[in-house]
Amino acid sequence: MDTSYFHFQEVLPGTAAFDDYQEARYDVFCEELGRVEPTGQFNRRGHPIETDRYDDHSRHFIARHKESGIVAGFMRVIMPNPLGLNVMDRYTISEPLPYGVRISQIGEISRLAVTPRFRRRHEDEGKSVQGDPESEMRGRPEGMRQHQPELVLGLYREVYHLCQSEGVDYCVAAMDRRFSRLLNTLGFPFLAVGPVNEYVSPPRRVFLISAAEMEKSLGSRENCILRFMQTQLERLQPAAPLAMAA
Repeated sequence: MDTSYFHFQEVLPGTAAFDDYQEARYDVFCEELGRVEPTGQFNRRGHPIETDRYDDHSRHFIARHKESGIVAGFMRVIMPNPLGLNVMDRYTISEPLPYGVRISQIGEISRLAVTPRFRRRHEDEGKSVQGDPESEMRGRPEGMRQHQPELVLGLYREVYHLCQSEGVDYCVAAMDRRFSRLLNTLGFPFLAVGPVNEYVSPPRRVFLISAAEMEKSLGSRENCILRFMQTQLERLQPAAPLAMAA
């Protein structure tokens, strides 16, 4: 799917796009942030990649800047699988979970990142969806950048459409306080389902979101964002109900 400035696509193992994706994961999580220990693996180009045991049970997505073709963001969704969830290795999840859902039914939003060049700046404040990345990437120091909204919401739209098509009604994600607060402000009803892990930087905890509750929240508070999330669904499935069953 496309937005004004970005093209979003699912990437499949063995393709050049998948190589781009795993290289970007290495650049952000291993080199820039140091959150993931390098595995020492390389792709067919001879470039280092970031990968783990959950990749075979995941669906993978990248966002490219349309004008330049550069990878601007990426993520994966770990589908319900025999290994469980990646967050369970480092975070405590308190049970019983809200909505009566079981861990075996949950997907995980994982390895979500915006590459440095496309992290939005303060002049984009208040733009809930759109924003020209070229003008936002100039004129302020690196430390003033924040996530570009069209890019982040576009990635979350990919999560929503994937889960709608696969019948996964709930997802978890490990997030820091700032990012979870931003998403809740936009109308995404993420619920904390475990304590903060103070041993990761920045400290994070696991949050759970329900697709049905998200639709209700966005519909009552941020209907423009709900329309953005459902645009392609309306085009592809004009006669089908949009809500996922709770």
